[in-house]
Amino acid sequence: MIIEETNPPDVDRDLTLVIDDWRLDAEAQIEDSFGRLHDWAHAGRIGNWVTTNGDVEFKQTVRRGERLRLRLINAANARIFSLSLRGMVGVVAALDGQPLVAPEPVERVSLTPAQRVDLIVDVTADDDALVISNERDGTYSLAAFPVSGAVTPRVDPVASLEQNNVPPLGALSSATTTRLVMEGGAMGGLAEARLGDEKLSLRQLAQPGKVWAFNGRVDPPEAPLVSAGRGQTVIINIVNDTRWPHAMHLHGHHFRRLGADGAPGPTARHHVGRARRPRKHRLCRRQSRRMVVALSHAGTFSSRHVDLD
Repeated sequence: MIIEETNPPDVDRDLTLVIDDWRLDAEAQIEDSFGRLHDWAHAGRIGNWVTTNGDVEFKQTVRRGERLRLRLINAANARIFSLSLRGMVGVVAALDGQPLVAPEPVERVSLTPAQRVDLIVDVTADDDALVISNERDGTYSLAAFPVSGAVTPRVDPVASLEQNNVPPLGALSSATTTRLVMEGGAMGGLAEARLGDEKLSLRQLAQPGKVWAFNGRVDPPEAPLVSAGRGQTVIINIVNDTRWPHAMHLHGHHFRRLGADGAPGPTARHHVGRARRPRKHRLCRRQSRRMVVALSHAGTFSSRHVDLD
């Protein structure tokens, strides 16, 4: 569901691109390999067939000089897309539905499962403009925009989208602070963790498919990670002590990432400036790294590792 702004941006086309991947067998049918421990313990169920709006060769004819709004949505189970543009120049206007205070130039955008990004771009190509996926073995076109004809290009910069009515982040100095450490998976250092009342080895935990642990547990604890009053600011120190990147989602909340100095910080993966970063409800925590986020408590929330299988 897309809720239009009262004053939408000045663009020639508003296009929604849903990117997905599928694991197909030799007969081009969905491979029946759900629930494999190998997938659970590695990067998840990664497909071998990538589509945009259900089409492996998505195309949309455009004119040189047109300004496009591209609403990109990652619908894949586990694949993290690293996206760039060719034959188009523009800005990141919003992340996870939250407009940036000031749009930032598009360079490389990392899009995790269920994450969204709004780009506003101008077509500069004479032949084909492309949305590109950057993979380990090369680059691939996810969406092609064949150019036919031209219009007078806009010279005005892209204006900021209308800001959503989201409560501001409260004082960080009085915030409640907690820590969330993720361990486990293939080639990780998890030796043991708790399941129920028992402390089990990784080999024992693998039998029921419990290969990832939060704060030393592979099942939800009885006590919440943190208790806070409505409107209180909460800071979560998130540590990914594994060999794999993980998409993390905070249900019902948006958050701000904090920098090393404790202030709302930079986001190199999205190339969004330091004080301009919007609130998000999804993040990608790279392997063996730490991230600090802050949110204003609005009720019960849960943190979820996103890997749908």
